[in-house]
This record gives sequence, structure tokens and C-alpha cells, in this order.
Amino acid sequence: MASLARTRRIPATRKIDIRVNALERQEEALIDCGVDPAHVIRAALRRAVKNWQLGPDFVPPSEEQRTRITEWRARTSLAVDTAALTALLRANDPLDVLSKWTLIRGQVEPRVWAEIDALLAELAAEDDPEIPAAEDE
Repeated sequence: MASLARTRRIPATRKIDIRVNALERQEEALIDCGVDPAHVIRAALRRAVKNWQLGPDFVPPSEEQRTRITEWRARTSLAVDTAALTALLRANDPLDVLSKWTLIRGQVEPRVWAEIDALLAELAAEDDPEIPAAEDE
């Protein structure tokens, strides 16, 4: 008996160019962590978007002060579900004047910043066994 091959429908996606950087409050820890800060930010970005899905609600970008050290900035393209992006556009940018990054930034950046904090805690715990890693808390 031949088995029927299952076809899984992959949702259509649109690539959005994104740029993220650390927060100003994270600068000192990034400089002192012993790893290139740009690498920490890139690793945090990868962790943050690994299982991320665009939510239905527009989240305005945070007013938190980002670092001015542009050499640390991580840039990449993120595949976003087209239907979710279209719904977000219709509701929040019907004239299509905002960049797509502006529409999703408020959902992505806080995740990256949280991952930077977690990575910094992990690196500090490796250097000092008395400091609990982020997942131990």
C-alpha cells in the first residue's frame, strides 16, 4: 500500500531588512564582557528571531536610548508572513508610507535587547561561577 505524501503548505513570506543595536544601558557590560560586542548583538538577534512570528498588533518602537556605537549594529533580512504583514499594513499604514521595519520594530527590538541581557548574564556566569546564568533564575 503506497502512502500518500503529505504536502505541508508553507506560508508566503516577505523579506524585511532590519537593523538592531544594543541599548545605551548595555554598553558598559558589552565592552567588559570579553566578547566582541557586535558578535553578542548578532547572536542575540539570531536567538530573538529564531521562533518569532509577527503579531497582529502594531507596537510602536521603544523610546529607550540605543547606543550610538554604529559599528555594533546587526543587519539582516527577516522573513515575515505576508498575510500578517498585509493585515498590519492595512490597519496601521494604509498609504504604505512607513518602512516595513518601522511596522515590526516594536515587536523585534525588545526581544533582541532581552537576549543581549541574557547573553551578558551567561558570559558573566562563565567568568564568575557565583553569578547565576539567566536561565537559572
